[in-house]
Order: sequence, then C-alpha cells, then structure tokens
Amino acid sequence: MSVGEETELTPEEIETDPKPRGDLGSWLYVLGGIPCMILFFLLFFGTIGTCDGANIMIPG
Repeated sequence: MSVGEETELTPEEIETDPKPRGDLGSWLYVLGGIPCMILFFLLFFGTIGTCDGANIMIPG
C-alpha cells in the first residue's frame, strides 16, 4: 500500500464499529437537567435583583 492510497471498508468492518449511544440518564440530564438549571439560575438571580432593587436585605 502506498502513501495516499485509500482503502474501502468491508461490510463486516462497518458493522463491528462501535456506535455512540447514550443511556436514559444522560438523555434526561441533557433534555431536562440543563433547562432546569437555566430556569433555576434565572429565577435565583431575578429574585436577588428584585430584592436589591427594593432594598430588601437577604440574610446570608
């Protein structure tokens, strides 16, 4: 085989290649967890900003 020469895969080699698959937990995290985290931070910082604007002190 020389440099630059391409080889074709046989059907057996194509079928044995690993296929990326996610489990249920990873799909639920991506589709549910990330939007929930975004919503949480928006509500959290919105509440902090509203309390700061109304001069309400939050004990911490």
